Amino acid sequence: MTNTKHLLVFFALICACAAYWGPDLPPGPYCGKTNGCCNDRQDSCSHRILNTLCYCDEFCNRTRAHDDCCPDYEPVCLGLSPGNLMLPCQHNGKSYFPEQTRTEDCNLCECVKDPITMNTDWHCEDDPCLMSNSVVEGVNRGGSSWRAYNYPEFRNKKLKEGLIYKLGTFPLNAETRRMGPLRYDKDVPYPTQFDARTRWPGFISPIVDQGWCGSDWAVSLAGVASDRFAIQSNGAENMVLSPQTLLSCNVRAQQGCHGGHIDVAWNFARGHGLVDEKCFPYKASVTRCPFRPRGNLIQDGCMPLVKRRTSRYKLGPPAKLSHEKDIMYDIMESGPVQAVMTVYQDFFHYRDGVYRRSYHGNNELKGFHSVRIIGWGEDRGDRYWVVANSWGRQWGENGYFRIARGSNEADIESFVVTGLSDVTEANQK
Repeated sequence: MTNTKHLLVFFALICACAAYWGPDLPPGPYCGKTNGCCNDRQDSCSHRILNTLCYCDEFCNRTRAHDDCCPDYEPVCLGLSPGNLMLPCQHNGKSYFPEQTRTEDCNLCECVKDPITMNTDWHCEDDPCLMSNSVVEGVNRGGSSWRAYNYPEFRNKKLKEGLIYKLGTFPLNAETRRMGPLRYDKDVPYPTQFDARTRWPGFISPIVDQGWCGSDWAVSLAGVASDRFAIQSNGAENMVLSPQTLLSCNVRAQQGCHGGHIDVAWNFARGHGLVDEKCFPYKASVTRCPFRPRGNLIQDGCMPLVKRRTSRYKLGPPAKLSHEKDIMYDIMESGPVQAVMTVYQDFFHYRDGVYRRSYHGNNELKGFHSVRIIGWGEDRGDRYWVVANSWGRQWGENGYFRIARGSNEADIESFVVTGLSDVTEANQK
């Protein structure tokens, strides 16, 4: 009896609409035939009626004078019929129909119809986003040694995605963690401020933007190698080396833009070497490796930038540094070093100041990040490292950040890697 009543109401509405379309209106349904209702004018949302088209979208009812909706538009698409209980999902004054989606910050929301009640409701993902107003407010509320910021380029990205594609370093294996640290134990005066950029002007490689690619393991290593070739050769071998060599050619046991092992990358750089950036520019994606596993720059099709060199740019064996003074001494003597740090959500928001983890939401979500320590300093008794990141110059302090020194903040002093560059004998300082 109830179904009969609903049908009578529905056909009554069709008849009422026929007054506008005329007495020869062919029997429907129209919109109800496919239950296809759209927000915008689309041919797929139209139906042939008499000698024209009627539409099942919001645009069709823009004015009363130009009403070109199908006769059953209101009951089917707007749910205005008492016999049709399905109402569209609403958001900001806009109607959405089942299977239509929208985004809310970084999460996807879908309009879903309950098959029993015919009611519609939003079903939204509930993942933490890379950018968070609560993080910014929590850090900037006061008392923190740094400031936080919501970066527009990170909006609509999920935190779990950022931990893959803005970082990239895999956890260290047990054998690598057990490496014995290199100890200098040098009783020398250490300056309060030291910056490799001012100590060796023109020798320190620029900030790279790794893009949406988990290649920090390749970018940071190529940066350290570039710096050390220039410093060790006293500028005779001053070039920017290509992280793309590692990303595209160091594929065994690595996962490209989904991450890599730094020990595997060092072994590759030691055994096979890198080419320069001009020969193999960074693409932020895994491309075909154009080089043979072993070869020289001439065989690779690269024009050697340094006189008398045809071999690739290789690194010596890596060594681990674990003590603050040893890290400082190594940087002061040989140049920037590579470090692995732990990254939580708040670090993505870093704007300036001396970073200390200040916001402890999403404790379970973290990742490992390889960076390049280029110096250190002190500000009103607050000691810090100066570190090159790989997220472009628009992030942080012109692409760099400062982080608390001497307290192993974010584990940055737990695993620091150094190594010599295979400079040609004629170019050694």
